[in-house]
Amino acid sequence: MKCTSDRIRALALSFPSSYEDSPWGFPVFKVGDNKLFAMMTHPDSKCECELTIKLTAEEREIALMHPFVRPASYVGRYGWVTVSIDDEESLQIALDWMRESYWLKAPAALRDKAFG
Repeated sequence: MKCTSDRIRALALSFPSSYEDSPWGFPVFKVGDNKLFAMMTHPDSKCECELTIKLTAEEREIALMHPFVRPASYVGRYGWVTVSIDDEESLQIALDWMRESYWLKAPAALRDKAFG
């Protein structure tokens, strides 16, 4: 099975005009003019990690019902959550939410190209 962080990175970089940056010493994924849509932190030898993404208010309420989701440090009040990924189920949910986060942060033309 492919490493969790590799799978996250592959999806993040598959979106139109997305790129990886590392301003704080860990991978962050951005789109267009420096718009952050995901942060990946704490990868370890088992390839477990945390993914921080932005969600709509409604989706965030649902997300926070999961035991592996919490409001993100520093930016939680702006709609960001952190998903602790340690199995295939939490990974698949995080990947789905990363698609939503990209959609929320990307310019409309890129959203149409990615999901149109």
